[in-house]
Amino acid sequence: MEIQFREEGIFLPEIGLWLDNITGCAATWISHGHSDHARGCHGKAIGTSTTLRFYRMRLSVGDNEEEPEMIPLDFGQSMDWNGARLTPFPASHILGAAQLLVEWQGERLVYTGDVKLRQPLCGETTESIPCDRLIIESTFGLPIYKLLSRDEAIERIVRFARGCLEENTTPAFIGYGLGRGQEIVHVLCQAGIPTAVHGAIAKFIPVYQDHGYAFPGWEPYQAKSISGKALVVVPTHGSALEASGKNVRIAYVSGWAALDNARTRANAEELIPYSDHADFDELLSLVAQSGARHIDVVHGYTVPFATILQSQGYSAAAPQRTSARTNIEAEG
Repeated sequence: MEIQFREEGIFLPEIGLWLDNITGCAATWISHGHSDHARGCHGKAIGTSTTLRFYRMRLSVGDNEEEPEMIPLDFGQSMDWNGARLTPFPASHILGAAQLLVEWQGERLVYTGDVKLRQPLCGETTESIPCDRLIIESTFGLPIYKLLSRDEAIERIVRFARGCLEENTTPAFIGYGLGRGQEIVHVLCQAGIPTAVHGAIAKFIPVYQDHGYAFPGWEPYQAKSISGKALVVVPTHGSALEASGKNVRIAYVSGWAALDNARTRANAEELIPYSDHADFDELLSLVAQSGARHIDVVHGYTVPFATILQSQGYSAAAPQRTSARTNIEAEG
């Protein structure tokens, strides 16, 4: 199968399908609901029901644009698409995130999108899918990245929050607006810790509740009333808390917290290296379990991780992304 790695996404020309196109196209698969993937006004958008819900919440349709046709395709379901068969499988990245298996003329291609192998705090656990060709991300594709398991992350989050509150200090957790933020809130609420939540995180909580995740006792974040509760805020608000002069201790929950310099970068006292991406060992496991004859590495430490795979005997590459204009000229 021909695969074109372009700046705006990955294109499969023989079946007329994009993978995570971000600028607007005739038809694209959307792997998950983060804004760097679920964007662009497309003719047709295919994804899990949950991903399409996040996409719709983010969608801005211009005056001269039509609403995309939403085509839900949930885990284990299959559909025919221009002679190919498409089937999504869980990716454990955020709620609704999915890998895509494309079967075409006897070939099995798997596109992971953003992925992790371990069980997440919220969401489905990744299934390894046998394939001939694997397209995988490598956000943490270096051996220095060793991240916490689900249970370890829960213990660290709860211990930090309770320790701060016992000292009459406000614990503040930095998490991303979608995914990590809701996971941290869920952990705190399940532990019975009063929690105030930044609006950018709170707006997605109803989606998680509809999937059966409970958030008892949370309330909207108000800067004037933070005493006696844990805070969960987005990264841009962490600096404001640090500068507020209030009795706040900040915890940074991220894969980047695996590095000591994250303490300075995030203005954080506590580093909790938990991520919605796979760490180095998980990435190696995903590659091995796929049985793929060739691996394309498309995000993060692409060249180093592809080189490591090559040293272990794999056929692997870090494709350079080109613009659509370059591809058109080459085809012409």
